[in-house]
Amino acid sequence: MKHAWVALVAAVFCASCKKSDYFDKKAGEGSATAKPEEGKPNAGSDHAGSAMEGSGATQVAANDPWAGGPPPGSDTNLGAKCGPKLNKIDPWDQAPKPKDDTKVDVAQIEPAKKDTVEIKDFGGVSASGFKVTYNPSRIKNHEEYRALFEANKMFDNVAEGLNRTVRLPNAVEINTVTCNTINAFYDPRTRRIIVCYELLDYFVGMFKDSAKNEEELGNAVMGATMFGFFHEVGHGLIDLLDLPAVGREEDSVDQLATLILIAAGEKGVAQALAGAYWFQQQSKSTHKTPFWDEHAFDQQRFYNIVCLIFGSDPKKYGDFVQTGTLPMERAMRCPDEYAKIKKAWEKLLQPHLTNGAALNMSYTPSVPTKEAPKQTGDDAFDEPKKGPAPAGAGDVTCEAVAVKAAELIAAEAEQRARKMSKSEIEDLKRQLETELPAAIQTILAECAKADWSQTSRRCVIDAKTLADASKCN
Repeated sequence: MKHAWVALVAAVFCASCKKSDYFDKKAGEGSATAKPEEGKPNAGSDHAGSAMEGSGATQVAANDPWAGGPPPGSDTNLGAKCGPKLNKIDPWDQAPKPKDDTKVDVAQIEPAKKDTVEIKDFGGVSASGFKVTYNPSRIKNHEEYRALFEANKMFDNVAEGLNRTVRLPNAVEINTVTCNTINAFYDPRTRRIIVCYELLDYFVGMFKDSAKNEEELGNAVMGATMFGFFHEVGHGLIDLLDLPAVGREEDSVDQLATLILIAAGEKGVAQALAGAYWFQQQSKSTHKTPFWDEHAFDQQRFYNIVCLIFGSDPKKYGDFVQTGTLPMERAMRCPDEYAKIKKAWEKLLQPHLTNGAALNMSYTPSVPTKEAPKQTGDDAFDEPKKGPAPAGAGDVTCEAVAVKAAELIAAEAEQRARKMSKSEIEDLKRQLETELPAAIQTILAECAKADWSQTSRRCVIDAKTLADASKCN
């Protein structure tokens, strides 16, 4: 089964750098905008601030995203689906807007609701990878956001793509919830990525006046939300994989979020631009980042995102310079910035990629290719066209064991589903689609690391039930 976001992360590492002759031609003169105002001490969330109207520029090229409102050209299906409902929401009519100095202890935020149904583990192999929980809320607007997330599988599809791409040592919860603050978090204590419904309240209020239509509003709100989410994914990967962050971690995860969205193609780029537009709007508001804060100034974050996008394809995004969105002085360095930052993240994440994720990269996978050969299909995440080798047909690979285990996990879930309600069946189906890829990768890695014997592997292949297979090793 293919999803729009399935190949999202792998493309970051598979795409080759393009050499451009853009700077061989005379580009339009770029003009820098005003420098950030002096920061003021502020204990509030870095996402807090008031909405401002968009730029009034006219007659600019199509790739300039700030011509009278949020950037165009994002995921039009998502914008069309979400925009009409978002346009009807008055973000702060049911609960007061959190003050700028509202600080929330992440540990006190409502925990993720427990699953009504669960996927059974395989033997002693611990669960890992990303899973998704959309918490219900007593606030009507927040319930609207939850319904939109669930209907469009906003984070389910992303989690599935991540689970097919990166092997994690632990399970990570992606949780949308009411927080009483405008923010998103990664909590290392509970290994939870938290997307606060108040952040969407903030984006609706920020983009509503400048969006020219409902579709544009939907694209801007959901695009900025996805940028914020991938920013927190970066924090999670640094923590879980023990990755070094040279320089400020906040800058590093902004870079990763932008790289992931660039790799997703034009729709992803538009979502990255929605993130940039968020920081541009915020820089015009009363919100000021203090000098001592771990985050860069809003305008710096804006230019860093735009620079990476431009650097990924200077010819395609040359209008950023010609319209003055990106000063030529910075643009000259952006292709090198993009290449170096992309290479750095490639090197950091290589040891943790699945064998199929880096199909077009030259690297040594963490699982030997004899146990999990790199796939050769058009989509690095397609299931192998040939099924696992049957018992008696030579040595059984760890990949064959993992695929069979996943089949047994799904079969066990199907048996339980016969006694479930319709809503429980839908929840279970969603969990299987999202979490099974991580289960396959974890079982594969455990099998290879411990070098399960051929007797144990054949035992799994021959097993009729999950319970029988779980006793094999």
